[in-house]
Amino acid sequence: MNTSDQIHLSLGIPDGIGRHSLEDATLRILGYCTNAKSGWHTYDLPSSDARKRGHFNEIAPWSLLWADALGGRITPGNLASFDHEYRSVLADKLRQLPACKLEAMDDEGVESVAILCRSGFPGAWAPKMTKLLALYRPDAIPVLDGHVALAMGFERTAFSAGKEPRWERIRQTLFTLRDILRNQSAELSEIRERVSVAVPSLGEATDLRLLDIIIWTSQDDRMSRPGSPANYWRDRGTGEIEVLPPSRMDPVPV
Repeated sequence: MNTSDQIHLSLGIPDGIGRHSLEDATLRILGYCTNAKSGWHTYDLPSSDARKRGHFNEIAPWSLLWADALGGRITPGNLASFDHEYRSVLADKLRQLPACKLEAMDDEGVESVAILCRSGFPGAWAPKMTKLLALYRPDAIPVLDGHVALAMGFERTAFSAGKEPRWERIRQTLFTLRDILRNQSAELSEIRERVSVAVPSLGEATDLRLLDIIIWTSQDDRMSRPGSPANYWRDRGTGEIEVLPPSRMDPVPV
């Protein structure tokens, strides 16, 4: 399969983030995976270990707190609304998802993911809920936050504001992500191979999660704010690479 030197991160969306070089995407993933305070070390690696230990075989009262590992801003009110009845409905929807990756799903399967991604309750819509749900099915459910909305050419609040318009934006984004995974698998594999030389633990990430991180860091690099200048992740990836030891994730018995 031929590999382009670019990856299109908003395939089919004219106003989206568009094309980025594989080199830039590689540097951004390197920067992200070697930053001790990034989601790679606070969300991805800890959740991988938790998944192996069976943590995500159930949805418990405090499960929603996992969304905070990616800046979910979970409040006590959110936890109070995350009651047994709602958790039961959420678990049922998860069980009904097709047992395959997003890129392998037919249109009906993607629609079922869209229904799950738009789940939530007042104060906890897609940006918060998908940060939780992606831990249960990282091969099928993306993290849909404000950065991803901007990357797809929408307003930052596109996945949380409104009702039916929000639903359609989520649906459109999921079909776009499926198309990227299907049509640019060679480019994603090339990025994974380049980064894995320095970060072997990247094998813990599904292709969908890898794409999530590329889109998020590429969008973040377009923005400048205190503590995070434009091209923060790309420039960080060009510096000295320090891979943190896997033992940092080891649980400590009480």
